[in-house]
Amino acid sequence: MKVREILRREVRVARPESDLATIGRTMDEIGCGIVPIVNERGQAVGVVTDRDLCLALARADRRPSELKAHEVMSGDLFTCGAGDLIEEALAQMALHRVRRLPVLDERQQIIGLLSLDDVVLYARALATEDFTGPFYADIARTLMAICEHPLPAPVH
Repeated sequence: MKVREILRREVRVARPESDLATIGRTMDEIGCGIVPIVNERGQAVGVVTDRDLCLALARADRRPSELKAHEVMSGDLFTCGAGDLIEEALAQMALHRVRRLPVLDERQQIIGLLSLDDVVLYARALATEDFTGPFYADIARTLMAICEHPLPAPVH
């Protein structure tokens, strides 16, 4: 199965100079915890997640309208392509411990989003009650990798 079969095509983006109040309202309007950040050519340069937004506001102790996306966006951009296999996208999510990947075309422009939630819901819609194939195993491994917390160092 390919990413193009289940990606969400309705994506709202923001620019690096967009303020966090606007990005937060966008997240609320579309019911999504991620807003891709694009440059003037429409190419993906980063993302702001609901977690990025919350932590930035706590650290800066400033109003959301005073902080810009470029100040808080995740610098590492992890993506996939529409022609990638779902298993490859899940491996990317697990490796980088992210739940959502912007889907890019050959010009590095966003054509959709792939979320772990959508993969799970799509798999459930296709599967029978007793389905135990590797597809569910891939999802479980991905979620385990994302949720894994490093153990604290022992105190001596």
